[in-house]
Amino acid sequence: MFHDLKLLTVAVERKVGKSISHPSDFEKLSHLFTKLGQDVSSSALSKVWNYVSQKEKPSVATLDKIALFVGFQNWDDFKTVLHGEDNVDLHYEEPEGPSADSHSEKRMKDSL
Repeated sequence: MFHDLKLLTVAVERKVGKSISHPSDFEKLSHLFTKLGQDVSSSALSKVWNYVSQKEKPSVATLDKIALFVGFQNWDDFKTVLHGEDNVDLHYEEPEGPSADSHSEKRMKDSL
């Protein structure tokens, strides 16, 4: 699970264009999740990153929401694709053209 979580955090950081490490980063990321219709507290996000650094263990509900953020249905789908048991084409694709979500992500990148 550790390796999968590390890849999930890397995917989030790649999506927002910045390393997430400071409390303010988790607050901004939490706010972005809220704008996208997913309530994930900054403390829940911090737990994920802390688990990767071997400090805490996040809940499956939090992992589901983060996996959704990077384009998967849930945590299990993310792990399935990682381990080659499924085709990534079966999962979300980014919509073509600018969207409200992409504008929110751009603002997040700019603010981080």
